[in-house]
Parts: sequence; structure tokens; C-alpha cells
Amino acid sequence: MLCHLRKAFLIYAATLSVAAAAPYVGATPPKAHQLDETYTFDQYLNHFDKSYTDPEEYVRRSQIFAKNLATILSHNKDKEMSEDGELLGGGWVMGVNMFTDIDLENSNELPLGYNKMKHSAWRSQIENGGAVVAKVARKLSDSNTDADTDTDTKSYSKPVDFDMDDVAKLPEGVDWAKDGKVNPTIPQQGGCGSCWSFATVGAIEAKLAILTGDAPVSLTEQNVLQCTPNPDDCGGEGKCSGSTVELAMNYIADRTATQTGGMFEIKDVPYHASTSAWGDCQDLTKGKVPVVGIEGFTNVPTNDYKATMNALAKEGPLAVAVAASKWFSYEKGVLSSEDSELDHAVLLVGYGVDEQTGEKYWKVRNSWGPGFGENGFIRIKRDDDDSTNCRMDNNPLVGLACALDDNGNKLDVKPVKVCGDQGILFDPVYAVGAHMIPPK
Repeated sequence: MLCHLRKAFLIYAATLSVAAAAPYVGATPPKAHQLDETYTFDQYLNHFDKSYTDPEEYVRRSQIFAKNLATILSHNKDKEMSEDGELLGGGWVMGVNMFTDIDLENSNELPLGYNKMKHSAWRSQIENGGAVVAKVARKLSDSNTDADTDTDTKSYSKPVDFDMDDVAKLPEGVDWAKDGKVNPTIPQQGGCGSCWSFATVGAIEAKLAILTGDAPVSLTEQNVLQCTPNPDDCGGEGKCSGSTVELAMNYIADRTATQTGGMFEIKDVPYHASTSAWGDCQDLTKGKVPVVGIEGFTNVPTNDYKATMNALAKEGPLAVAVAASKWFSYEKGVLSSEDSELDHAVLLVGYGVDEQTGEKYWKVRNSWGPGFGENGFIRIKRDDDDSTNCRMDNNPLVGLACALDDNGNKLDVKPVKVCGDQGILFDPVYAVGAHMIPPK
């Protein structure tokens, strides 16, 4: 009898084993709690509407997929999740998404675009070091027809204009997206380093909604991407090669002040993940009417937790720079990482405390479409000691290897301190004086 019971148990166990090893068959991509090593590359291609007609490229991508899938499964191995995928033990889990067959070590394939060499913390070192980088010492510049004119223009930077309360006096949680002040359409920047333009536009849309009490107006990134002037450097020309929110907001403020432009509705000037298909900026917006302007922008004190919390609670969403190298496989939870090499610009829309785990977090809207993370958002670990949670961005000459001093020697550009998880406190910016432009 015992023998028969043992035999029955072995058959039952074998059945469970086969069932567990069965490939995922859902019509939509598996979530972290449904994912295992049986998930195939062909299933992935079908789920994400991808294809590779070249056999060599297919093999290359399948190998990348296998490597990334192994990383995802290893990361999730000890994570506690319920049967329906609820994350119980805190932290974060990885999942498959549109990036799972992309070489995550190849920055040319990744949708980033924060050009830190255009930030004053790095640019001032180049200028003071006597670099022979073409026109890098130029300050914010303007143009009448495109982004390549050398004409200097004024800065529309404004000082902080809110009381600096203790963090304990601020609301326990703020969520401008939940409050309806962030555009609910999650943008997709595509294969262009245009994150800075999306962070800029998102911040302006939200600021306008807060000031007017109306729903967000859908504004375009295209003229910001194509027309924002950039001080030249050896690493690129701005546009899809990256820039900063400060340069973008200064350009919009100048167009507003001189009544030569501003922000356009996306239905009038659609976004394309490229600038090559368009002519100059006059052609891009010819016959179109700007609908929103701003008076300027404000840099929140750098690496200052108290200032960032106050600005977020009182002024609205902030455009921030982050070190996003761990984001590409993020599915859900509160992500924490020691990465500090800034490479991405996003919209910080709130902060809060996870009800299940008690983890404090920043809530961020990304520009990688609604399929990324938590419906287009990601939560980043937040700590009241974030002003002292600092690391150095040790890769300052990315894209600027040709920075030489007057004697032709490579400049010794020093790393810059960035604070908060993934450097989120380093470069917060908000728009000032967003308003509808009256029709002429």
C-alpha cells in the first residue's frame, strides 16, 4: 500500500514539474511573478511586435535576450510576491519589456539624452581650464531660424520663490499625477536622446495646469527638441544627442518674451523621434500658433533634500536628472541603486510612503511609454538623509574626450557630487510663469 502511495505521489510530483515548466501562453507579456526560463525569444518578439529579418541580427538579439532574461530571473529569485504579483517584501522586481533584447551596455541604443557637459557644474571646469572645444564657452544662445546661431541672449533664470519649511511640516505624500495636473498620456521618446525635451514639456504642462486649475494641455516636444540652441561641444549638437532642461526652458522663455514663439500643441506640431525630416525651425512651426509661454525657470538648490521636497509640494512637478542605467528592466516596486552617472532627464511628480512596506519613495514619470514600469512611472527610494546620501559622477568626459587645454593636453575634469538615490537631487528645475498666450 505504501508503495502504491509513493508511486502515486511521484506521478503527481512529475505532473506538477511538467506543469511548472510549461511555457507561458498568455496573449500579453508575462509579469515578474509569471516569468521563468521557459519564456522564449519568439514569444517575446510576438508580445512586443518586433521582428528581425536578418538571420545574424536575429541570432544576436536572441543572445542578448537570453542574457537579459537570466539577469531578470536572478534579480527576482528571492523577491517575495503573491500569486497575483503583488510585491510583498519591499524593494523592486525586474520584468521583460521593449528593452529586453537591447544591449544595455551600448548607450547608442538606449533612450536617454541628459548631456551633463551642458550643465554648469561640468561646463565651468571646461571653460576655466582653457579648453579648445569649439564654442563650448558660449552661454545660452538664441537663433532666429535654427539652433546654430552664435547670438547671445539673456538668461531667464529666476530665484527660488517659496518659503523653505521643515520637511515635517510638508504633506506626508504628494502626487500631482493622481491630482490630475500631469498629462495622463505617457510619452514615448523612441530612439532619440530627447528625454530633456520631454521633461521640459511635462514640467510646463503641469505648471500651467496648477496655475489655471484646468486639465493639462498637450504640448509638443518637437520644436523644443529641434530648435533649442546648444553651446557646441565635441560630443554632439544637442537635439537627439542630448541637452538640458535649463537650455530648453530658457529658449521657450526667450521666445515668449520676444513674442516670436513659445509652446505649440502637439496636434499642430507632432513629435517624431528625429529632427532630420524637418527643415529649420521656421519651417517646423510655419503657420502654427504658439499657445503657451513661460517667464523663465528656477533651479532648485542642488543636492538639497529639504529644498526639493518644498519645491515639489509647493511649485509642482520638477524636471530632474537621474542615473538610469538600472531602469531598463524595471517592472514595479521602489528601486534603489548606487548608480551616480547622470544620463537621463525625467519628470518628478510626487513623493510618498508605500502602504505595504513603509518604504519612502519619489514618484517619477518617464518618457518610455505606458508599457514601462508602473504604467509609465517608476518609484525611486527616498530618504530623509538624502542630502548626505551622495556619490561622485565619475565619468565627466562622456562625449567630450576631445576637451584639451591650451597646450593640447587632455583636461583633468573633476567628478561632480550628486546626491539622493541615483542622483535625483542634483538638478531639479521648475517652470516659472506658465500661461496661455492670448490670440493675436
